[in-house]
Amino acid sequence: MEENKDPHSRSEKKELNVDQSPDEKYYSLDKSIGSLSAEMKEVKKNLQKRKRENTTLKVLFYTGLLVLLVGFLYSNSVLQRAHMRSLEKNIISLEQRLSQEINQIKVSLELNIQEEKKEVKLIDGDNIFTVLKRMDYAISQLRPKKEQTTALLNQVRLNTDEFTRLLKKNKGPKIQVKHLKNEG
Repeated sequence: MEENKDPHSRSEKKELNVDQSPDEKYYSLDKSIGSLSAEMKEVKKNLQKRKRENTTLKVLFYTGLLVLLVGFLYSNSVLQRAHMRSLEKNIISLEQRLSQEINQIKVSLELNIQEEKKEVKLIDGDNIFTVLKRMDYAISQLRPKKEQTTALLNQVRLNTDEFTRLLKKNKGPKIQVKHLKNEG
């Protein structure tokens, strides 16, 4: 194949065929072999150089690929940590807001309960159960003449009993209020 590429080698072969002396043939062959040897050394150097370049390119390629992979994994873990921190901050913020709202509702409820306690008018500072017992006793002492009044009194006694059971079931409030002056 080298013969087809190099035009000088053809002309040298043609010269060898012509009647030449053996020294001239030897000199001509030696010259051809020398030039072929030089070309072979040059080709060998080029092949070695290309082989080193290919190896260098492969090393660079795989190093670059490894750097990209490590960079991707690192950035992914950093993003995940940042996302987790953000979620934790949001959860903490929501918990704080919820806690504040619960505390506000608790304070509001306690204020409402205190206002309701003040509105319950009890006699001589007794608790509500004592007042309900007195009211039941007072109602039982009444002897109404009309059936309608009797039915209303019985309804009041039933409602009082039910209210007392509910208060006891819910660990009834121990309401103590100072004596309020009679109005009327």
